[in-house]
Amino acid sequence: MMRMVFCALMMLGLAACADGIGLRQDGGASSASEPGTDTPRPMERPTTEGTAGLDDPTPLPAGGGGETVATLGDPTEPGLWLRTPLVRVEQEGRVMTEGGASVTLTLIPIEAEPGAGSRISLAAMQALGVSLTDLVPLTVIPG
Repeated sequence: MMRMVFCALMMLGLAACADGIGLRQDGGASSASEPGTDTPRPMERPTTEGTAGLDDPTPLPAGGGGETVATLGDPTEPGLWLRTPLVRVEQEGRVMTEGGASVTLTLIPIEAEPGAGSRISLAAMQALGVSLTDLVPLTVIPG
């Protein structure tokens, strides 16, 4: 009996949420709101016109490297490494926190835009003395 009541309450809650996020009664997404309403609308993304021939809208600095925000990568993968879109080939490098702590590690490229963020090894986070649950701003220095 409790399960049926719980399911009924969940269905009512989901129906109320769906109504509040712009879903039609038939389950489809509603069209953009009419002008003059209070419904927020997404802004248009900038185009990449004029950058023909460039792979990335924000090219990497010469030699790679730069600023990134890292989260804990696969904790079962041993070693000191950083998977980052800031390098194009695997290489040795160094990362430095805003507080000045640094560690030498292996920089491993990932396919993503340079601002997409990075994943860092458990051992590297421990060597830097940062919390495993933090988003860690890092300076990446190849070579």
